[in-house]
Amino acid sequence: MLVIVALIAGAALTLYGVRVVTNQMQHAAAQHRLESEAVAELRTGLDAHEQAGLQLLSATPVEKSSFLQQQQDVSVQFDAAAGILPEEYGMRATVLEARTAWQEGLSAHGLWGSQVANLHGNRVAEAPAFATSGARARTLLANVRRASLDALDDDVNRAAQLQQTVSTGRTALFALAVGGVFLFRRRMTKYLMRPLEGLHRGVVQLQSGDYSHRINVVRNDELGQLAEAFNSMAATVHDNHLELTFRATHDPLTGLANRAVLTECLADVFGHGASAPEGTERTDTRRSDQREGLLIIDVDDFKDVNDSLGHEGGDALLMQLAQRLRGCVRSHDLVARLGGDEFAIVVMDDGGTATDDVAMRIQDALRKPFSIDEVQLLVSVSMGAAQRSGGTADPAELMRQADFAMYMAKHGGKGRYQLFDARGYDEMTYRAALRADLATAVQAGQLRLDYQPVVNLGTGEIAGVEDLVRWEHPTLGRLGPAEFIPLAEETGEIGPIGCWVLETASRHVAGWRRSPGTPADLWVSVNLSTLQLSSDRNLDALERILTHPASQAGKVILEVTESALATNADGGVAALNRLKSFGVRIAIDDFGTGFSSLSTLAALPADILKIDRAFLSGLPGDAPAAAMLEGILEVARKLNLAVIAEGIEDAGQLDLLRSLGCDMGQGFLLASPSPSPVLEALLASGARLQPLAGMDAPANGV
Repeated sequence: MLVIVALIAGAALTLYGVRVVTNQMQHAAAQHRLESEAVAELRTGLDAHEQAGLQLLSATPVEKSSFLQQQQDVSVQFDAAAGILPEEYGMRATVLEARTAWQEGLSAHGLWGSQVANLHGNRVAEAPAFATSGARARTLLANVRRASLDALDDDVNRAAQLQQTVSTGRTALFALAVGGVFLFRRRMTKYLMRPLEGLHRGVVQLQSGDYSHRINVVRNDELGQLAEAFNSMAATVHDNHLELTFRATHDPLTGLANRAVLTECLADVFGHGASAPEGTERTDTRRSDQREGLLIIDVDDFKDVNDSLGHEGGDALLMQLAQRLRGCVRSHDLVARLGGDEFAIVVMDDGGTATDDVAMRIQDALRKPFSIDEVQLLVSVSMGAAQRSGGTADPAELMRQADFAMYMAKHGGKGRYQLFDARGYDEMTYRAALRADLATAVQAGQLRLDYQPVVNLGTGEIAGVEDLVRWEHPTLGRLGPAEFIPLAEETGEIGPIGCWVLETASRHVAGWRRSPGTPADLWVSVNLSTLQLSSDRNLDALERILTHPASQAGKVILEVTESALATNADGGVAALNRLKSFGVRIAIDDFGTGFSSLSTLAALPADILKIDRAFLSGLPGDAPAAAMLEGILEVARKLNLAVIAEGIEDAGQLDLLRSLGCDMGQGFLLASPSPSPVLEALLASGARLQPLAGMDAPANGV
């Protein structure tokens, strides 16, 4: 009798506990499914509404009534979600907060309700801020999903605890009825014990993160229903986990791996040797000559595609391009989208040529046009590649190398493939460091001026001086103008540097004129960049210096190269006339090396021609050069222009220039560039620069 009572009591306790657990699990699974569907539907509505809002901000034709109807639908979805979601774990409050964030984001950009009717013009500049407000709402919805999962986990834990309680009670009661249990052992094991143990194992597996585990359903009773409820719940959790994992590791547009996966793959390559990306095969053996390669790919003129076909057309192109890139790699290589129109490929176990082979296959694949909305479009890409070597420190360095190679390919022309060049990279970093230091060179007082005399070839007197700027770099020492003036023109620092040179040189020479023995009409020649002439701001700064009495503009010569004027003839002439109105004279530097015609020369507001040293290098023995020099001098006389010959380095050149009647000259034969104190002393001495017959300039004169 006791055994029967124990059996009845144990069975009753078991059935009651199983039913409670079953109901709890079914309710938890159903509630989680409802919550997941509500949040997913709401997120889809938000995404669609945000895209429509972005189109409105960019002035893309969109039916405002449809937009408002969509807005009302999203509001209804928020209300429905708030009704479904419980207050526990803050889910209802979070979805209401998401609704508030969504509505505030729309209101802030004039997209809420009646504001839409007053929305006019292109407000695409607000798109990033609008997208950020939408991202906040999506983040809150993601928090709701995580809270739902937390609630589900708690329900699972409670079910596990209840199951444990049922098991404990059952064990205690059945201990009194060992004999009866022994008789029904086989049946109980098959239909009760094993299903319960399977349920327990399932709960443990689910808690440990194994969302793919399922319980076998052995009979259609309460335990079977419980197993089916558990399997349904586990399937929902597994699907959500896969979706979240995919979103975290893949580009939503193309389905390619994203930057995070690329970074993880490269980190694994550097940390533990090459390993294949997820879903691909790998081998365990590695040869010493295997070097992984990285390709960075950028679509040429992608902005033109967006402008002509719209962002939808651009997205369609990116998706088709992603498919072609997949077809150009091997099964164990990784293709990733970095963002925008930029892609990357990790070429695994590259023994030296695999990266080049992939690049060639990509170029071949792009010879076939893309079809975008019945438009045939030929697209090229710029590709840069770098290979991991023993000297590559980390993934970031490999990325920088490949990115630099892509930059070089892009600037070398469209549709090019460029392998990383360490020498070019070192030069770029050197120039980047110089560019950064150059921004403070004037304020730090690091610039210096040397002066080279310009001599009257007939008398030997110093008629004037040409300033030559130097940079006393704190770590690199003295740098000549060829090393930093082109950088200054790139960065815009040429304006402050040019003004400093003009002001310093004109005041230096003005001070020398007051010294005894220095000619009162001594002039100074200052080089100008065409970038100074093309900017009203720089011209205004030059004019302020020239108008100051200390500059004595009447004794200043401004030099502009012939080739520079040829590229900006109209604007350059107007700027020179504007400066000449202050009393300065204009010299055309390096004359004879450019492409200006005689008619252009006649139109220039020039006072002086400076003959380039290239015409003197072969003299006096080069008869054609001598004839050309004579012709230039004759043209200058006809146009009433003074002439200065540059680069006089031997006595034969000097004698020929004198015989042809050249007015002035400069060069190492006459005097080398010197610092201000040295030249000031030379001027004060009243010395005439007349080299002895047969004397040549030193070969290393600078």
